[in-house]
Amino acid sequence: MTEDRGDIISPPDNETEDKAEIQEILKEVPDELLIGVLAERLQHEPSGNIGRVIQTVSQQVFSGPIPPPAMLGEYDSVQDGLADRIVSMAEAQQAHRQVLENKSVDAAIKTEGRGQHYALAVSLLIIFGSLYLIDSGKVLSGSLLAGSTLTGLAYIFITGRKKSKPASSETPDPL
Repeated sequence: MTEDRGDIISPPDNETEDKAEIQEILKEVPDELLIGVLAERLQHEPSGNIGRVIQTVSQQVFSGPIPPPAMLGEYDSVQDGLADRIVSMAEAQQAHRQVLENKSVDAAIKTEGRGQHYALAVSLLIIFGSLYLIDSGKVLSGSLLAGSTLTGLAYIFITGRKKSKPASSETPDPL
């Protein structure tokens, strides 16, 4: 079932102009409406024409801050220098992201170093406290304090700080 639409749109001189005009019209039509019309047309078309109908529908999608080169060229046709502005915007955003990442890494390094200094200060305080207890005649208390502190420190230095792994959702299979 075809209908004559010659009274609405006059046919262009060549096929490429026809395709360009159809693409401009299709850009204005919502996707849901196009899908509905395509589905209805596929139900009424003979099976030989289905391949031709499906091949005429396409969609372009890109991901990222910079569009593909062909689309970027179209931005320049809308306004001179617009493509350069888009590229420079993406470059500025990338530079900003790298600055933030560097600051984050530097802050993590400083935090780690500060934690090590505090751990050293607390360890020395506990060791000197235990030596004071031993010197003042409380040998058992000083020895327990020093022994537990040194044991804990040795364990941390040998094994290192390990991050806890998240609990697995899988349960072991009971046999």
